[in-house]
Amino acid sequence: MNEPKQQTESPEPRRSGGIALVLEGGSYRIQFSSGVLDVLMEHGLAFDACYGVSAGTLAGMSLKSRQIGRSNRISIAFCNDPRYIGARSLLTSGSIVGYDFMFTEVQDHIDPFDAEAFCANPMQLFGTVTNILFGSAEYLPINDPVSDLNIVRASTSLPIVTPPVQIGASSYLDGGIADSVPVEHVLEEAGYDRTLVILTQHRSFVKEPYELPGAARARYTAYPYLIEALLTRHERYNEQREHICDYERAGKAFVIAPEEPVDIGHMEHDPVKLLELYIKGRQAGERYLEEIRTFLGA
Repeated sequence: MNEPKQQTESPEPRRSGGIALVLEGGSYRIQFSSGVLDVLMEHGLAFDACYGVSAGTLAGMSLKSRQIGRSNRISIAFCNDPRYIGARSLLTSGSIVGYDFMFTEVQDHIDPFDAEAFCANPMQLFGTVTNILFGSAEYLPINDPVSDLNIVRASTSLPIVTPPVQIGASSYLDGGIADSVPVEHVLEEAGYDRTLVILTQHRSFVKEPYELPGAARARYTAYPYLIEALLTRHERYNEQREHICDYERAGKAFVIAPEEPVDIGHMEHDPVKLLELYIKGRQAGERYLEEIRTFLGA
């Protein structure tokens, strides 16, 4: 196998200190994170940066725009709308996620996004993406809620059921393929002192091997490093969970996770289950609020 050409240097500068938030993805499981984040916003807690992965990037958008309740509203309102996510969108657009509907009808008209508040918030937002040529993670800054929407789209583009997104000279898919919870990057590479991590799987969760290896090999024949990343993701994820625990014990990470297994599908159609998970996130946020304040030095 030929080695890929050298990657270009990431546009992300290295910091010296500060506190970053890390948001794991997981499609509708992000309801848990949304509940936690709404509590943090209600109490005025802030971060220097937020690193979102997949649906975590979407939650990070509403966090940066300080729109309490928006992520929850959208999930519940459109979980049964075929324009938002589902087979109809896949058949008509080639993507299981209806990005045109999401970023035009919803964002501009139905539940307007506050672009002015987004730009005024000094917190930096990064979308974690997977470069399909190298099979490796990149962390792209989302500075503008309009011109940088392709980063949001790339970070949430699931393999097989959504096409790669072209940004500059590279193509990208869901960031969770290469880095599901970028704690190591935040603390060891980006230079932050501490991180608050919101997971969407309970602490005892163990990821299983990728369920569609044959489809991945057929779909991405031209991208062997992407195939390798998909097929080894479970190993790296499970090891990463151990690293997160190490950082937690060292006082460099504060971790919030669901207390029990989350029974929510990628295409969840039960708004009651989504609301219940959001409420559990709010309860976790309230339960750990004072500890989070102490951790943040707020």
